[in-house]
Amino acid sequence: MTSAPRSDRALVLMVKVPYPGLCKTRLCPPLEPGEAARLYRCFLEDLARELSAWETDADVIVAWADDDRREREGDDDGLPGPLAAIFGERFQTLAQQGPSLTDRMEGVFRELFARGYRQVVMRNSDSPHLPPRLLDAAFRELPPGGVVLGPDLDGGYYLVGLDADPDGVFPRAMSTDSVLEQTQAAAEAAGRPVALLEPFLDVDTPDDLVTFWLEFGSRADVRHWATWRELDGHPALERLGDD
Repeated sequence: MTSAPRSDRALVLMVKVPYPGLCKTRLCPPLEPGEAARLYRCFLEDLARELSAWETDADVIVAWADDDRREREGDDDGLPGPLAAIFGERFQTLAQQGPSLTDRMEGVFRELFARGYRQVVMRNSDSPHLPPRLLDAAFRELPPGGVVLGPDLDGGYYLVGLDADPDGVFPRAMSTDSVLEQTQAAAEAAGRPVALLEPFLDVDTPDDLVTFWLEFGSRADVRHWATWRELDGHPALERLGDD
């Protein structure tokens, strides 16, 4: 679904269709593929709710990847069924294009700048508990002609923002423990100043899941979240905590 920009700023949520075996695979084991997909679906449900309530002057765009295409119907702008059930028509949508994550990220940025956005911030879907203040900070701290990065705890980043096409910014391999360092070096080599936000957790590995639950699971204000209900008392997580 596309529409004319309401704002000159866009927040992009990068998502996958929650198919077993095609999302959160680094959590398997201890999770089974179906459990990992169900957890990721919970992440998306909570993100949809929280972003619907986010109060800022920016369009929210769901950029999706369907690596299986088993449930694709309609044109390339229409959400696959599992994502449509989560996001409905609350947000604009955009199909990711390209064989690699780097290609897809670059394509999303270029498309949104071509539509007229002046600032585009892209965030992950692996940190459902990311505070809205960090999204606001990304737009505020983005240097003119530069890059803003939100480092994760594993050498990558949970967020990246630009105000111009991403030429030469992203490394070709994104799933490494030096991707933050490489991105920062490439941006600076291209004369693009870099601003760093505070580090934050994204949930990729079993250790990340334990760290996440130690903080998130103890919060009284998230007991209504799908993610909390999915993980509360989960036997795999309890086994991890005993290791």
